[in-house]
Amino acid sequence: MLKAFEDRERAAEYLFARTEEARFAAHCGGIRALAIFAMAKLGVDGRTAEAYARVLIAAMIEGQHDEDLIERVRADLRANGIDVPAGELRGVMLRATAAQDGPPPETTPEAASRSAAPR
Repeated sequence: MLKAFEDRERAAEYLFARTEEARFAAHCGGIRALAIFAMAKLGVDGRTAEAYARVLIAAMIEGQHDEDLIERVRADLRANGIDVPAGELRGVMLRATAAQDGPPPETTPEAASRSAAPR
């Protein structure tokens, strides 16, 4: 009985970890899309856009909130003579995040326990 409880607990933890990893990856994808959008407005190449995306993702990891990142991108664009409303930037990021954010393959603790079980 205790083993079954431990297996369910381990499966629930596995499911939580997978879900959080997927959410984080989707959020990073949204930030990357925001960076690519901004750099496209400036007419720069893909390598520069990817470098800018890495800077924004690092800022997010360090604790900056989405609104802070959006304002940072807006300020960078404004400094180059391009005015883009915050709502448009927010929309780009949210749409890209939502497009990448799907449920993980295992959506129940029972299904997760099958995936987490040693083979």
